[in-house]
Amino acid sequence: MLTEELQNSARMLGEALHASPSVQTYLQAQADCAADPEVAEMEKRLLAMYQALMGRQQRGEALPRSEIDVFNALKGQVHQHPLIRERDAALALVKLTFADIADDLHLSLGADFGALAQTGSV
Repeated sequence: MLTEELQNSARMLGEALHASPSVQTYLQAQADCAADPEVAEMEKRLLAMYQALMGRQQRGEALPRSEIDVFNALKGQVHQHPLIRERDAALALVKLTFADIADDLHLSLGADFGALAQTGSV
């Protein structure tokens, strides 16, 4: 069981991370993507195509090269959209921020939270 002090510290860390410029930039970029009908539709199509292709492949079906090419073309189009590129760049910065925090915690507390998270112990 976590002590009240540890719970409060974790809550305060979460609040500080949420308020950080990198997280706020990412949240705004994500909201911009969600608000754009073109982006939302492109991502919806990409996800549906991916799920359909993966389902067929998992059932042992050989996928025609032409269908894979169509998927890859859509994937390229999605990832080149300016709003999605901004969101992806913002997400990369958030990941760096969180990695830095994990390193700081590791050094301060002597626990490797990245390793713990991978094992599911956290």
